[in-house]
Amino acid sequence: MKKSFSLDQIRNFSLIFVVIGVIIGITGAVRTGSVLLSLSASAFIITRYSQQKVKRNIELILPLLICISLFGLALSLPNAR
Repeated sequence: MKKSFSLDQIRNFSLIFVVIGVIIGITGAVRTGSVLLSLSASAFIITRYSQQKVKRNIELILPLLICISLFGLALSLPNAR
C-alpha cells in the first residue's frame, strides 16, 4: 500500500526546513539558505491555504510573491558563499 503525506506532516516538514534554511543562512551559505527558505515557506503557505475554510486569494498570492522574490534575489546574489 502506498502511503501519502498528510497536509499537517507537509506543513511540519516545511517548518523544519524553514528553520534549517535560516540556520544555513546565518552560518554563511546565504544563497543556499535563501533558496531553502523560500521553497519551504512556499510549501508551508500552500498547505496552510488549503486547510483554511474561508479562502481569500490575497492570503495566497502575496506570501507566494514574497517567496518568489526571495528566490530570485537569492539566485542573483553576486559572490554568495
